[in-house]
Amino acid sequence: MKLPYFLTSLLLATSVLHAQTNGMAEYQKSKYGFFVHFVWGGGPGTQFTKDREGKQPATFDEFAASFDAKGLANDLDRWGVEYVILTAWHYNINPLFPSATMKKWGMADHACKRDLLGDVIAACKAKGIKVMFYTHPRDGHDLQPKDQLKTGWGGPNNTDPKWENFDRKKWNDFTNELYQELVARYGKDLIGIYSDEGSGAGDSYKVVDYPRLRRTVKDLQPDLIMVQNWYGTSYSLDTGCKEYHHWGEFANTDANAWPAYRMSVATCFATTWWSAVPAGKNTVVFKPDDMFRYTVLQAGANHEGGGTQWAAGNYAGGGWETGVDETMTQLGSYIKPIAASTKNVFASTSWPTAAGTKLPDLKWGVATRATDDSIEYLHVLTPPAGGAKSLTLPPPADGKRFDKAVLLVGKRAVTIQQDEAGVHLQLPAGENWDKLDTVIALKTAADSPPVNIALWKAFRASSFPDPTAAGGSAFAFHAVDGNPGTAWSSRPDGITPGNAPVPADTMPWCQVDLGKPAKLARIEVLGSLGADVAVSVSSDPGFTKSKILATSQAAGPVTLEIRKATYGKGDKMADVTAKVRQAVVCGGLAVKAENALSGGDPAPDAPKELRVEFTLNGKDDAMTVAENDLLSIGNAGPWVIELSNETTARFVRLARTKPGPPLRVNEFRVIGKFE
Repeated sequence: MKLPYFLTSLLLATSVLHAQTNGMAEYQKSKYGFFVHFVWGGGPGTQFTKDREGKQPATFDEFAASFDAKGLANDLDRWGVEYVILTAWHYNINPLFPSATMKKWGMADHACKRDLLGDVIAACKAKGIKVMFYTHPRDGHDLQPKDQLKTGWGGPNNTDPKWENFDRKKWNDFTNELYQELVARYGKDLIGIYSDEGSGAGDSYKVVDYPRLRRTVKDLQPDLIMVQNWYGTSYSLDTGCKEYHHWGEFANTDANAWPAYRMSVATCFATTWWSAVPAGKNTVVFKPDDMFRYTVLQAGANHEGGGTQWAAGNYAGGGWETGVDETMTQLGSYIKPIAASTKNVFASTSWPTAAGTKLPDLKWGVATRATDDSIEYLHVLTPPAGGAKSLTLPPPADGKRFDKAVLLVGKRAVTIQQDEAGVHLQLPAGENWDKLDTVIALKTAADSPPVNIALWKAFRASSFPDPTAAGGSAFAFHAVDGNPGTAWSSRPDGITPGNAPVPADTMPWCQVDLGKPAKLARIEVLGSLGADVAVSVSSDPGFTKSKILATSQAAGPVTLEIRKATYGKGDKMADVTAKVRQAVVCGGLAVKAENALSGGDPAPDAPKELRVEFTLNGKDDAMTVAENDLLSIGNAGPWVIELSNETTARFVRLARTKPGPPLRVNEFRVIGKFE
């Protein structure tokens, strides 16, 4: 990748070219964030960020100078949040730093003198608060016509460009240069980049070259998490974020209506994303008790990281709309005594919480786990009926054993018994269930069996497929999501029309960051690999010092031809032959029977099935599986590597040692224990 001269100079002046912390790993264990927009609207009378009197400063420089970075960091610290998402640029593309890119492209009036973003990083870093920047890769519709011409947007056409005049390459040249500048300046101090959608249809791939955008960011800072405002696709980014602005389930101010998700959830609890109402009138629509219980619920379901991002805007000049600080202070006071169970944790794999779960659905509550699996935290959000002081949970889904239990608040011992029927708990005398959340900490027993410690951990790869013509996602976690019906694939031949040409990835690799060193007992790879694929371990993400544990061998000649594939029920069957053929790699097929195959539900409210007619090594055959089951044919079985007790590592990599076809990994499991 060739960088403009000014960016090359900037990089040379940067102390390190890799993230000081693994942003993806940091994001995955963060469950309590705050999302704030500070947006220059172009002058007085515009609809964006106001001061306490409802006015906006007269110029962009005055606006940027009015931002109270230390005040923001102090507030976030008082509220106890783990990380903040702040605008880098939004409406009319006005970056909150002295952007050389904007000047180069003839838009010097879009660049402010103050390095506001740098000031926020410094202030938050001093308080131990992680930072992510919001960006918008397709916000050209807000530009003035003269600037639309400069950047290739082509003219106004609502949220889309004026297609007949749209210069896709020029637009992506401009946006990628801006992202390069942002990441070169600040990437080493960030955990991630948030990308807005801009199209309710989820078809922004028509405007944005997402594979190029991913390379622009990852080539400079490979471990930054890239988060997409989720309207059905994450394109070439790592994960999505369910964003709410008083709509959908969050139009209801009752927390019982709010579902939890595997991805993060960002929702406004005041006027909007930015300050819009003068001080004096309460703007908050959610109760802090409800926000607290939802934060806990979401922590129990959120495997992809980020948890909940509560959203409100700060005033130009500092401070918040009436009710914001009071609400967040109360929320922080609830979280503080149980912070160990709600912050810097993963969602539980012992008692997993399904996506879509709401508070009324809970039989007892949700669970989270320490990042080294040493402690399981039980959040009893629905106490036993009738005033009972005992609680029985089903057996842990991951097979863990526990030998001690205490109340997190007060540290009093809880009686625990574990048997084939489950885990039985009894509150100590004089204790009652908290009306909001009683947290019980279970200590993992020393003889607890090894588990899959790669499950939902930070995943990095050499490439991802381009978004399809239907806008499909290249979801980073598919190889470590516990679902053998999903898969990560490296980039094959062919490109999406309009994207920058990139050769096929003939030396693909993928790797998982376990988060800390662990003793490894076994590695299992489910997928279509072929020969000459090495499994190696390392103590550093760059694998400068690594050890190869095993190399795959040719499984013998296998020819697999998919003749026909259908999905549905009865006379409502969709032809999914092309989709299933795409999933064949190295003579193997592993595909889940689900609606994603057909791009929708061909037989609503009916149990469906996937039927595949195929020819394997010259012999015709057929297989049928029920909806949500996995169909496997040919070379798609697990590759199991047993390891000695001396094998210790933090990073595990799967890589071709010779040029070859794409890799397809349905599950990359690392069985072991943390030291």
